[in-house]
Amino acid sequence: MEDFLLEYGYSLDLIKHDIICSESTRKIRFYSANSAIFLLAYEITSENAYDISSVYEKNKQDGDEFCSLLLTWHKGEFRCYSKNLKSKQYILLKDMVAYSHTSIVNTITSSKIESNRFENVFYEAHSFLRDLDGLHPDEALDELCKLIYAKMYDEESGENIFSSSVGNGEEYAASIRFLYNKANKYDMRVYALKIPGYKRSRGVFEEAIFISSNAIVKAGRLFSKYNFSNADIDFKARAFQNVYNPATRSGMGQYFTPIQVIRFIVSCISPNLSDLIIDPFAGSAHFLTESLMYVLPLADNEKAKNEFIFYKLHGIEKSERMVRIAMTDMRLHGDGHSNIRCTDALLPFDSYTDLSGNSFDIVMTNPPFGSVLQKESYSYLGDFELLKEKNKVPLEILGLERSIQLLREGGKLAIVLPESVFVNKSYAYVRTWLQNNVKIRGIISLPLSTFTPFGANIKTSILIATKTKTVENYKIFTGVIEDIGFDSKGNDTKNPDWFEVAEEFKSFIDKEGW
Repeated sequence: MEDFLLEYGYSLDLIKHDIICSESTRKIRFYSANSAIFLLAYEITSENAYDISSVYEKNKQDGDEFCSLLLTWHKGEFRCYSKNLKSKQYILLKDMVAYSHTSIVNTITSSKIESNRFENVFYEAHSFLRDLDGLHPDEALDELCKLIYAKMYDEESGENIFSSSVGNGEEYAASIRFLYNKANKYDMRVYALKIPGYKRSRGVFEEAIFISSNAIVKAGRLFSKYNFSNADIDFKARAFQNVYNPATRSGMGQYFTPIQVIRFIVSCISPNLSDLIIDPFAGSAHFLTESLMYVLPLADNEKAKNEFIFYKLHGIEKSERMVRIAMTDMRLHGDGHSNIRCTDALLPFDSYTDLSGNSFDIVMTNPPFGSVLQKESYSYLGDFELLKEKNKVPLEILGLERSIQLLREGGKLAIVLPESVFVNKSYAYVRTWLQNNVKIRGIISLPLSTFTPFGANIKTSILIATKTKTVENYKIFTGVIEDIGFDSKGNDTKNPDWFEVAEEFKSFIDKEGW
């Protein structure tokens, strides 16, 4: 078998390897420079019939899981297989994959990254993953987040695997799979010491990279052209958010709040370095990343800036996929990614290891609309006054109450709600409860088209309030945004007016106070 391997470039003299023998099999494992196994070669010494799946399972060892290229040699005949790491299927190849010692990666890493070159990098990579492996856009986005995660660790650790010289695509892909695993273990080791239950609540990168070697090579070649750590945060933010355009969002519209709405709310709330902020229905965490973008340019105290980045931005998101997206986006914005929890925001507070009520200065959120919880599900939820004597309740109403529960006395709330909450008779009990628990500072109506491009044709408004004991005879700001910045098809409009409404609200607050 060694002579056959040498014909295809796999020299045992030049490539690190080990040999493991059993009663029926002799196995050679070939290692990359970062100790990733990229070829499993089996010489079958038994006379019995065999199949590749049973050979692999019988002889597998730690590290074999990063390898997708397998060779069997039996009675002078070979078979070469590519393994689908997600489905565990083995695809018989028509020939052995050759190995050479020339680089497959064209590295042009630059300390200065131009906006027009970088802004489509993640969109291009997402397209590669989707098209090469036939993935649904959601699945491609999962794998894209994993690759970005590995790339950021690659730069921070100084390993530079993405720009390394390798003998073939299988070696390159295995190296990146192995690097990604190291990144996850590093995060687990570091953050588990700081955050109780880190693995349970934030361990969303434990799932392996499942895409094919060809897809990893294609995306990796693209990524190797750039140093993400040195890229301007604005460039990285726009590049990652470009993946969310309507063509790639495909069914995930319920998770996304238009960036114009987020910027309007952040502008109205005007967070600062001292504020502890949470979004209990974080989705892609854009309320948090926009808070970063709003606060940091106005700050000059480096210690306070670092504390804000790493400790004061928090999120809760039930979807593991969306937590991966949120943590990736936060990392590209300068970190703070470890404060996104993968859990249900409506559980009893005793269920959380590092969350409690009456804690936060600011809640900004857009809870999911439309779902109605029946009485039989109440036992799984925390304590909510708005559940009392109700046989069913819309999810957004519980989202509203949980948001207020999270706020400290005097804390600020901004939440997107269906307009029916403010006008329908059936929600009179909610309005009464609000009057008794918060001081309403503003109600701003959004255009009907606000969520239409994202799959939800519903009229919404924004409630802005302060958590405080009941007060009487105070003024409330009311406003109407007529043009949010795009139409019902998602096309940009020329004269958005949300900025002017935000300035009017802030002038109202300057005069009337929170």
